[in-house]
Amino acid sequence: MAIVRLTDELKPGMTLEQDIYNMDKVLLLAKGAVLTQENIKTIKRLGYTEVEVRKPPEKPEYWNRVDEKKVMEFKKSYSESGEEVADLIRRISDGQQVNLEQAYQLPGSILQEVNRPYNLFPSLSQVEQLDHHTYGHSINVSLICAAICHWLQLEEEISRDVVVAGLLHDIGKSRLNPDLFYKSQLTLKELEEFKKHTTIGFKILEEAKAPEAVQLAALHHHEREDGSGYPGGLTGDRIPLAAKIVAVADVYDTMNSSRPGSGRACPFKVFEEMQSNFLGALDTKILITFLARTAECYVGEIVRLNDGRTGQIVVINRTYPSRPMIRVDDEIIDLSQIRTVEIEEILPVTG
Repeated sequence: MAIVRLTDELKPGMTLEQDIYNMDKVLLLAKGAVLTQENIKTIKRLGYTEVEVRKPPEKPEYWNRVDEKKVMEFKKSYSESGEEVADLIRRISDGQQVNLEQAYQLPGSILQEVNRPYNLFPSLSQVEQLDHHTYGHSINVSLICAAICHWLQLEEEISRDVVVAGLLHDIGKSRLNPDLFYKSQLTLKELEEFKKHTTIGFKILEEAKAPEAVQLAALHHHEREDGSGYPGGLTGDRIPLAAKIVAVADVYDTMNSSRPGSGRACPFKVFEEMQSNFLGALDTKILITFLARTAECYVGEIVRLNDGRTGQIVVINRTYPSRPMIRVDDEIIDLSQIRTVEIEEILPVTG
């Protein structure tokens, strides 16, 4: 904490340590707000001569949390688990029952490599994508579910079922014609066939006597809060919690996967698309928590902007997680204020 003179020291990126009121005692800026250039102008206009703030650290809080050695360990564990999940799915495709014991062990073997959610997303961005429509997507959704459960502070037993639900949510696809997953556009008949993976998955997991949360997540992860989803057109509280969490993880991983002709999307572009397109469709609390906390995972990362400059993410704007503050040389750029500049790419970890 420090007292900073407005005339020469107040800068974007600093965090307020006091409330700011206007002349009528109306609160304009609350303690904890991250200052922008517009905020600073407002404070000066109100006649404040000094304000208590916290300066951004020289190295952000999570800087150096992912080193090259850790990334390599994660890649190895991720690849090995991918082979196990592929084997699990192939056996289910051949008509065998789900090995629940194996399913519950798999995510933990990868999660122990990242130690905490803040390490997970930068690590995931470094690995080569596995076959997205089968085991790669299943692993990713499971790991993302683990992070969401942590951020929602769910009980361990509930979290464990949700993580396995993420791993097995698309298990019904193992009984469908694989050609459906590689077509750029489905006919109405093919779309109806594709949608059956939810009910097929539910039946597979019911026969395996999987926990109810795991069964219902497979059945309802395509439901939407506004009733526009399938198979039941459920709304709000009628959608099970596990299905709500899997839905957010599923949408993110699908949008963050490699796209034809353009490769993997930048996470910050995905955050913006999800906030624009899925508020009201996905559970609001889970979605907003996920976007803000996931964006925070990238604090300290080096990025390339669409104007060619390179900078470091220093502060996440929780109202607009896709548009953080970037340090470029000695300047702090607030992307929420400069809409023409955006993050083009997160640069890879190097030794």
